[in-house]
Amino acid sequence: MARFWHEGMKWSVREGAELHVNTEVTVFMQKAIYYVSRLMAARGVVEMTDRSLNFEVSSLDSAFGIRDVSIDLSTLLEVRIECGDLNPRIIVTAACGKYEFVLSRGQELYDRLREHIHNPSFALDAGAGAAVTLKCGCGSEINSLYRFCPWCGSRM
Repeated sequence: MARFWHEGMKWSVREGAELHVNTEVTVFMQKAIYYVSRLMAARGVVEMTDRSLNFEVSSLDSAFGIRDVSIDLSTLLEVRIECGDLNPRIIVTAACGKYEFVLSRGQELYDRLREHIHNPSFALDAGAGAAVTLKCGCGSEINSLYRFCPWCGSRM
């Protein structure tokens, strides 16, 4: 059994089990409303990472059977913005469907999605200037933002 230590907490992983680490970088996150249909909406949090646009439905709305949404950024076809009375509505068209979100910082999300559609290979600037690599004792090169080596688990 492998054991990992993190600031006084002990984690154990059984033999043969896999430990998955998420390497996505969050670029944008805010509370929002997602329109499932014209008559049904869900509250939650919209998050844009360097690979996908995710909407996590609040626990109350998920009790009604509304599920989380994940849109791969490589499938985006079009992004539109419609100005509302209080908050703008972002309409995202992807290969898998059409999605509508209402949020107060909608213009910022629209600008980021629009930039990704026009230039999908651009580096999303979530602190890109602070990316310095360090050398771990195991020989791996690790981003300076990590506190622990993702390969051997040692403290940086």
